[in-house]
Amino acid sequence: MLTSKQLKEFALNVVGVDKIGVASIDRFKNAPADLHPLNIMPRARSVIVIASRILRGCYRGIDEGTHWPSYTIFGYQHLSGRLQTAAYHICRFIEDFGYEAAIAGMAASSREWGPRGPAPRPGKPVSEVCLQLRIAATLAGLGEIGWSKVFLTEEFGPRQRLNAIVTEAELEPDPMRTGHLCDRCFRCVAECPAGAIPRNRSVSIEVEGHRLEWADLDLGKCKLTHFGLNRKNGQFLIKRYPGLYLPIPEQELTWKEAWDLGWSIFPSVPYYAVMSIGVPALCGARGCIIGCLKHLEKKGVVKNRFQNKPVFSEKPPWSLTEKPAPATHRGFIYQPEFDRKKQAAVKPGTTWY
Repeated sequence: MLTSKQLKEFALNVVGVDKIGVASIDRFKNAPADLHPLNIMPRARSVIVIASRILRGCYRGIDEGTHWPSYTIFGYQHLSGRLQTAAYHICRFIEDFGYEAAIAGMAASSREWGPRGPAPRPGKPVSEVCLQLRIAATLAGLGEIGWSKVFLTEEFGPRQRLNAIVTEAELEPDPMRTGHLCDRCFRCVAECPAGAIPRNRSVSIEVEGHRLEWADLDLGKCKLTHFGLNRKNGQFLIKRYPGLYLPIPEQELTWKEAWDLGWSIFPSVPYYAVMSIGVPALCGARGCIIGCLKHLEKKGVVKNRFQNKPVFSEKPPWSLTEKPAPATHRGFIYQPEFDRKKQAAVKPGTTWY
């Protein structure tokens, strides 16, 4: 018989995840059909959630305006792959005890896609069934959802990524604990470059006496910024399209429309083309993670502590101008700022872009 203790020892000491928690299937009893674990595995008894920390150094260059790739490459794409591998090894461990297990997938906002297939037969869930990881992690006792919808833990604050496993093994669940990390300081609201996090509009559910509440995000504005289409922190976009004016607060795109727009633009921006080998996180999580992390570390509630003081810059987040400078040309010019007097100095075969 597999126990929660055996599973956790294997996950923490052999696989190397940073946190693991277990939720009983009963905690999902009021979940809608398209978010219910039983529509992934009908005889499931437990949901296991694992977490691995995002290295704090991934955010340092973003905060100081010096280095951007680390978060996308190591804190987002690479870490997601490591968690998939970790979940696979944990599923193998569970199978060795004679229980089925399935990786639920790393879906934080998949429900906003909406059902992509035909209408289901009566009594059947929509075809796009997913497990909302942040809710599952809260139900598994790992931490709580903050106002920005980012998941928070005592160990790392807002800097971790999650994955989940659904299994037929009946494991001892972990106690839930909520309301002890996010103090509604609203720093995430103030520092989100997209203005996508409202202060006074929220979504909430209740599970076993715990109220889970987060801001009712404007996911279109969030995704436009997440994909680097916000001039305020989109320095690579501005370099390629200096005359573009796309004021994010005025956009009314859905999450899916913003997703499609981003993928259509990536190939034309050299930095984005490289980063979009996997799903990119080009915003740098300026408000929802960095702003939140600064607040929680300053309060002293994050257990993973560091020697450098102050922990991050206390200055307001750097920002670029949202509106482009007036154009000085109206012609067919590839690079308006290019000094034609120096054109003769450019050797054939070299690039001046």
